[in-house]
Amino acid sequence: MRKLLFGAVATTIVALQPMLALAQNQPGSGKEPAGAQNPITTTFSVNILQTIAVSATSLALPLPSSATITQPTKCFIGAPGGGITQGTFEPIRFVGNILCIDPGPNGDFASFVQNCPAGQTPVIEGVKLIKTEPLIPKCPDVYPGGTFVLYPQNQGIRTWFPLKHTPCETSFRLEVEFACVGPDPRAGGVRVVRQARVNVFTFTVKITADTLSWVVHALHNEPLGVCEVPCITDEAFFQLLLNQSNNIRTATAGLPGTVRALNTALDVMEATVVNRCLFLTSVAQVTTVGSTLVVNPCILFGSAGLWGNFTIADFGWGIVDTLENPCCCKLISDIYWLKLGLIGNDP
Repeated sequence: MRKLLFGAVATTIVALQPMLALAQNQPGSGKEPAGAQNPITTTFSVNILQTIAVSATSLALPLPSSATITQPTKCFIGAPGGGITQGTFEPIRFVGNILCIDPGPNGDFASFVQNCPAGQTPVIEGVKLIKTEPLIPKCPDVYPGGTFVLYPQNQGIRTWFPLKHTPCETSFRLEVEFACVGPDPRAGGVRVVRQARVNVFTFTVKITADTLSWVVHALHNEPLGVCEVPCITDEAFFQLLLNQSNNIRTATAGLPGTVRALNTALDVMEATVVNRCLFLTSVAQVTTVGSTLVVNPCILFGSAGLWGNFTIADFGWGIVDTLENPCCCKLISDIYWLKLGLIGNDP
């Protein structure tokens, strides 16, 4: 069983490779064209959320022509006079967001080097992606922090990152090194490297007070392994977390006059999560009986095989945190960054 830890863990930093140099055309090489200079770095930044709002109807797939499949865009209720109809509550409102970086049809990130001067053509020399994840002191086993670098010549560059469990302030820094090639007036118009450039695109994961409830919804949408139970296992507790998220949003709207109320709202939600969380490595159990491997994928809930909505009454907890589904640590991380960003004190 895992426990919350309070303290610091050293962050591992992976050494960055040096930028690919265009030495044959740089100042001091004796071959530089007119106007050559040290690399020009241009930076572009985008903030992104861990979750995204969805319309339930947009998730609908084309149904078979027989129309015998019901698309559950709302929760089911009993129909007047008998039968089944759909109510007003949308079961899927928010899902985990995706950071998707499109490298283009040739996989060379050509669309990220379109700022050469007129008459010059970009030629890509090198690409790397640097992911920097912060340490979350209260959950260092899940979020130890660190910097990791991907290169095309090594593992390749990942362009698809699910963000639901990504801690806030994680940054993905795409660096594209390229040359702007154009005619050299001193050499009869021969095309040479006129500029060396680096375009830097930084994508930073953020949380806001009005989207904290989105994270609660997104965590509640997916099961713990094959157990068919979400990590927020108690349905009344799910509603409580939504209410507490809304209290934080309301207090934030009243800043700067409601700092104390906001601090209290943040502390109350964090304490509620910690108090009702069960920290585990896994919800499954793998044992051997003689020479036979025995797997129980949902040992967490005992041998009953099926359980109700109210796990606090039955088990004493309402949310489960595992290494693969760090639901408690994710909420604690978001509250940590909200307090740091809105109030300015390191919790």
